[in-house]
Amino acid sequence: MQGIDFYEENADKLLLEQFVREHRQLVRKIALHIKRRLPSYIELEELLQAGFVGLLEARKHYKSSMGTTFETFASIRIRGSIIDSLRKNSWGTRETIKNMRRISDAITRIEQRNHKQPTSEEIALELGISVEEHIEICQQISISNVISLDIVDTDNSFGDESVNPQALTEQEDMIKHIKDILGTLPEREQLVLSLYYIEEFTFKQIGEILDLTEARICQLHSQAISKIQMKLKRSDK
Repeated sequence: MQGIDFYEENADKLLLEQFVREHRQLVRKIALHIKRRLPSYIELEELLQAGFVGLLEARKHYKSSMGTTFETFASIRIRGSIIDSLRKNSWGTRETIKNMRRISDAITRIEQRNHKQPTSEEIALELGISVEEHIEICQQISISNVISLDIVDTDNSFGDESVNPQALTEQEDMIKHIKDILGTLPEREQLVLSLYYIEEFTFKQIGEILDLTEARICQLHSQAISKIQMKLKRSDK
């Protein structure tokens, strides 16, 4: 005859399985939302696995005294866990930043020489790499951008009701400055950013709209982000 410990252990497992089933749609919803902003080679299953880790962490740490619902608390934990997974499986922040600087510097040199926006082929030639390698770098930069954007969403802590007016003003000024910079980009890059961030189309869907490959859209997106960052750095000097 089996002891009480056996039944308690199995009861806990059943409760855990029920908990996961009840919240799996929340994990899937968040994972799908993040995947829309990633290159197609990133598998949804990988994001889901990381998301369930975040869900279990939320279950462990949630307290009703936090003043928020479990779903809200869990959403932040799930998103954070997926972003952490992307960061760990990417080339690494330092390498990505280095490549972003290389592309930005290459764009600057070409613009100064030719007085026009550079093509992808010109950028690859300037860097001494193939167009395929340039596309691979652009894809990694896209992942890095997703990580950076979602870190902003997940860094807000519960229970902090204080609002810094100066920080809000600075944020509004930065948004206005970025909008001004967007207006200086080539029309196609502006369209890619608009379809991606505002309409929330995937790179593949944008490619179908513009009759371009998914890799080319990823490349245009990353080039636009690099130009924005380059212009922001110039304005800070």
